[in-house]
Amino acid sequence: MTLSDLGEALIRLHVFPPSMCSSGDSMWLLCSLVLVLVPPSVGYSLDVEHSLEFGGPASSWFGYSVLLHRNGRQTWLVAGAPVANGSSSLPVRSPGGVYRCNITPEPRTCKHMHTEVSSCGKTCEGESDHQWLGVSLSRQPGEEGGRVLACAHRWKNVFYSTKDSQSNKLPNGVCFSFSSDLETSQPYIPCYIDHQRKFGENYASCQAGISSSMTEDLVIMGAPRQISAYGNDETGAVNFGSYLGYSVGAGHFLNPSSVEVVGGAPQYNQKGKVFIFTVDNSRLRILFELSGKEFGSYFGSSVTVVDLNADGLSDLLVGAPMATSSTREEGKVHVYINEGQAKLVEAEFQLTGSSAYAARFGQSIANLGDMDDDGYPDVAVGAPQEDDLRGAVYIYNGRKEGISPTPSQRITGSSLGRDLMMFGQSLSSGIDIDNNNYKDVAVGAFLSDSAVILRARPVIQVKASLTLPEQIDQNVVLCHDRGTPAVCINVTICFNATSKHFKGLIELQYNLTSDLIHKSSFPHRFYFHGNGSLNSTKGEVRTRHGRLTCKTHTAYQRKDVKDIYTPVQFEVSYGLKETKTPKHPSKAFPPLKPIMQHSPGQRHTITNQTRFARSCNLVNCSTNMQLSSHLVLPDQQDFVALGSAQTIVLKTSLLNSGDDAFLPRLTLRFPDNIHYVKVLQNQDNLISCDVMKETNSTDVSLACLVSSLVLPAGSQMNISFLFDVNHNSTPGDVLIQMNTSSDNYEMEKYLHDNAMSLVFPLKYGVSVNIHGFVSPTSFLFGDEDTIPAECYSEKLNYTFKVLNSGPSRSVDTVIDIRLPKILSPHRHKLQKLISLKSSHGECSISSKTISVFEDCDVPQASSIQKLISFFSPTSTRTLFCGHGDELCEHLICHLGSLDVGRDATIQLEVNLNPAVLLQEPGRHGIMMLESTAVMSSPTEDPHTVLMQGLPFTQVLVEAVFTQKLTTVVQIFIIVVGLVLGLTILAALIWCLWKAGFFKRNFQKKEEEEFNRDSWDYVPKLKKKESNA
Repeated sequence: MTLSDLGEALIRLHVFPPSMCSSGDSMWLLCSLVLVLVPPSVGYSLDVEHSLEFGGPASSWFGYSVLLHRNGRQTWLVAGAPVANGSSSLPVRSPGGVYRCNITPEPRTCKHMHTEVSSCGKTCEGESDHQWLGVSLSRQPGEEGGRVLACAHRWKNVFYSTKDSQSNKLPNGVCFSFSSDLETSQPYIPCYIDHQRKFGENYASCQAGISSSMTEDLVIMGAPRQISAYGNDETGAVNFGSYLGYSVGAGHFLNPSSVEVVGGAPQYNQKGKVFIFTVDNSRLRILFELSGKEFGSYFGSSVTVVDLNADGLSDLLVGAPMATSSTREEGKVHVYINEGQAKLVEAEFQLTGSSAYAARFGQSIANLGDMDDDGYPDVAVGAPQEDDLRGAVYIYNGRKEGISPTPSQRITGSSLGRDLMMFGQSLSSGIDIDNNNYKDVAVGAFLSDSAVILRARPVIQVKASLTLPEQIDQNVVLCHDRGTPAVCINVTICFNATSKHFKGLIELQYNLTSDLIHKSSFPHRFYFHGNGSLNSTKGEVRTRHGRLTCKTHTAYQRKDVKDIYTPVQFEVSYGLKETKTPKHPSKAFPPLKPIMQHSPGQRHTITNQTRFARSCNLVNCSTNMQLSSHLVLPDQQDFVALGSAQTIVLKTSLLNSGDDAFLPRLTLRFPDNIHYVKVLQNQDNLISCDVMKETNSTDVSLACLVSSLVLPAGSQMNISFLFDVNHNSTPGDVLIQMNTSSDNYEMEKYLHDNAMSLVFPLKYGVSVNIHGFVSPTSFLFGDEDTIPAECYSEKLNYTFKVLNSGPSRSVDTVIDIRLPKILSPHRHKLQKLISLKSSHGECSISSKTISVFEDCDVPQASSIQKLISFFSPTSTRTLFCGHGDELCEHLICHLGSLDVGRDATIQLEVNLNPAVLLQEPGRHGIMMLESTAVMSSPTEDPHTVLMQGLPFTQVLVEAVFTQKLTTVVQIFIIVVGLVLGLTILAALIWCLWKAGFFKRNFQKKEEEEFNRDSWDYVPKLKKKESNA
């Protein structure tokens, strides 16, 4: 059926006249929409080896709908074939048909069930062409029979159309109610009203019967093509065109005794919706709504009412067969659990089958009843288009919490050994056809004109126990193995099998295994059969319902057992013995092999364990392992320098203050950039360690075992580990986690000192040296006799050597170089950078310095300033650069990462303008030009340590003022000398004058001097001399 065959419908409750119903019954019509895509499902207890197949007329779509029915001791499979041809005696085209097939081992025949609408009303004349008889089948509940309803939703009233070409055929739809023996039928045309002419008027085109459901008192039919507004629900909540009625059902949603009606509307807002109605004065009133979430999923095209958790209230399964997840139209079934008063809560999961492409999972859903005897109903879900239209059926088991999210069985059409197509389009259960007290399942496969019945297998519940001695005393020898005394124990296995309905002989087989948790490095400590090699044995048990049956096996202890600390565990896995089905006469169904009940989490396996007898000091022979440790880092530092190639020593101590510890071990966990080297002082290999890389993690585990196998009570063991660090590691804290344990039990109160953690930092230990050189180291300035061709006449070559002496590489090394730029307070540039080269990285000039004048027109000092400067005492001035000094030229060199032992060379060619040094004020006799180089990166931070402080160097250039006299000074000296001489002469003359020097007789004196110089000169004696 396609959507073009479907119409629009509203909800209306219609009570039929008593003449149309049996005594005590009433029939209700639910007008709404239905989708015709149904998938199948099946349970784990269904037998696929003895399936029963039924066939119908070719190309009749036999199996489009199926129904299991019982009347007394007679059982039938009722199958709908909606496109079957009519009998040759009647000129009807493909009216469809309903067939009843007797369910017997052999032969199986199907008989057409007679239906006829002989009289339907005053203005009624039926047309059965393409009426789709068998589109839906339903029956009254119960195993002992009841009425069966078969519908043809496309049956038409042609009374007026045959008389008036302007009138329409009215697709009322018809359903036939068959008696319990399926011999007689009565037609129901719920949408017919006398004198109807117009298509769609007063339910004239409702197509009743596309879906149907029956209770003990109610008949509910879906009528999706109704377009009249008459009889709409009181709330008006059902949208026009929602296809309400595409699926129908009934259950106990308010309380265990009430009856509510369910209707699916898969086209509601293109997402679908399901309504739950209550009957209120012969009308349907909306009680609860469930909305779909996905466009085009056809949510609500199939519904099944079932009490999944056996609480007396109906739960609901809603199919959405065109829901799409990862591929296309895989289909889903939504699960809603009733929490009381029709409050339905959706489960956290949806049933999805195998999520196969275009499987249409959820096309059909059926309540199977309790097939596995766990007290909860099971359901089947069909996926008819799975596996290239071969189809499949899935079985899901009810649980206390609702339903199992995974199927317990999947049955495909191809697995039955027949060429079945669309297997799972229809499903039916509720009838036990072979009288084994388990409901069987019918599955339709209409594209192959077939239907299949799958019989349910009996279910057996098995409880098992395993008994062992409380302890094993190695000093007590009770057995002999090959004539040699041996320690042994008795292992007793008991089974108690029960079944609600199976009373025959139950055959069980089991496998007994010893010492499951023995250490992999040791052999099994116990064996069976006395050959010393096998640690497992098999056995069989025959029992009956409710009878306890036991069997005892002897387990022998090996002679070389060293592990007396680990418990000895035994395991029994059991199941039903595989037997061949005995032959039975063809007139009876062969009995089916029973199956074991599968409960959630049940593995049909039991275990038990015992221990060796020991003399212990603590309860349960508990150990008390105590761990202590500390780190020894290189050079007694509090960190490890990256790249230092130095090792780390971890010293640990294990102390056992409890009873003997078997297989003591120490486990270390650390990052993978830490490399385990060895255990120190381990010449006799007392400690063996294995390194394991953890998956999806950057950590490494180091598992160390003691070769002596036992750490005796009160003993201590010291273990020292040697580690090194990957030179490519990144700085940060390294966490080493340690844990000690053994294979013995240790009380919880003793576990607090079994683990500890140590942290040590990884840092860059940087030791960078900077050396500076300049050539020349000094020069003269101020010589007026030498006139340079250019103003920047002095050539200086600076060289800075940067060496990383380790132990770590210097990351992102940056060197700041500062040169005096001006003679403060003047603004003319002192030094001009001609070239800047670096053997590593690149250098640049910072723009964050003071702006200067770069021309050669430097102002000269005045004559007075020159004279003052010349005659001032000789002094020294140092031009230096501080951090962030804007008066200096700032060069930044990014050298990158310098590995240990690598160096970098920075070369500067600088021209200096001596005229700048002559500016006054500021000129001194000796000018010291101090240039500096300092490392600005890396700096001291949480991940970096500067081993020798901040690397720094300074370079000095001495500028000495020349001693030659300048012209101004020479002139000044001459002028001052003349003035000073004249002054002295004037003073002398004045003194002579004052002394009377100029009052003497210059003539006599001259004469006397003349005579004295003569040859005959005789000096005259004074008067006093002559008298004497």
